Amino acid sequence: MTNNPLSIALHIGVHKTATTHLQRSLKHARRALAAEGVRYYGPDHFRSPGQTIPARFGFRRDPSTQAPDLAPAEQLALMRKEGHRLVISEENFIGALNHPHGLALKTRYKDADNRIAAFANAVGQEVDVCVALRRPTGFLNAAYCQMLLGGRVQPIGLYLSRNPVSSVDWVALIARLRTASGLGRLTVWRYEDYAVLFPQIVAGLVGTEAAHLVVPRPKYVNRGLSAAAVADVLQRTDADPTDKIAAAARRMLPVEEGYPPFDGFSQAEHEMGDAIYAAQIKAIAAMDGVTLLQPQNDPT
Repeated sequence: MTNNPLSIALHIGVHKTATTHLQRSLKHARRALAAEGVRYYGPDHFRSPGQTIPARFGFRRDPSTQAPDLAPAEQLALMRKEGHRLVISEENFIGALNHPHGLALKTRYKDADNRIAAFANAVGQEVDVCVALRRPTGFLNAAYCQMLLGGRVQPIGLYLSRNPVSSVDWVALIARLRTASGLGRLTVWRYEDYAVLFPQIVAGLVGTEAAHLVVPRPKYVNRGLSAAAVADVLQRTDADPTDKIAAAARRMLPVEEGYPPFDGFSQAEHEMGDAIYAAQIKAIAAMDGVTLLQPQNDPT
């Protein structure tokens, strides 16, 4: 086992903040990063039965799966190999984007702080945490489309009655994360700044010396649904949830070909949500122990 000091970065999303694009960019550079002592692991390592982060490190186990073959220290050694930096990206680690039955989520990612604390305890050291946030109306639009893609179909009015803009409380989330035992650095950025901040985000994850190895992939992935696609899904009231009608509608009526993206909010509602978001970001920027990445000359 190597005696080199190890640092750990955990990117936890949140969902619908270009997580897949970032993960694919990191994965594309995986071999080059490994040569520099940086080991990257993304969702493809953690979404099989018994292979989630809690299952691998033994602090939460599905009763239907066997106990992990390796102790947490052995799992950590296997993943780091001879590296000095371990980078893990898995947004599902902190909880689900939507309620599995389409119901309300009173507190989003309510167990995130406890899960981070459990992971830090399992690996026996502090963990740096990186998280992106998104304007509430954009986040809810994306979350609604993702619910449709998952086969749970309901009108946008019902969804928003259960998940109002006020339910997207990023200040409360970041405040909870700050209290997690074993938390190292906590870095936050806005999804809306992702393209501009990409080099800084990557440097925070893999380190400044290896950051140049990670180049943004040319194509964004997991685009949302167009308004036409959502309308097509909602009119198919007798469809089987397993038919993946939303995915088919996305292919048939894609945003990339000029179909306007779905938007469940009026302009006035967007403006109200953006005012809330701006106040949240300002409060987060003022929190001790939180680093908010911002473009140059940003007044926040």
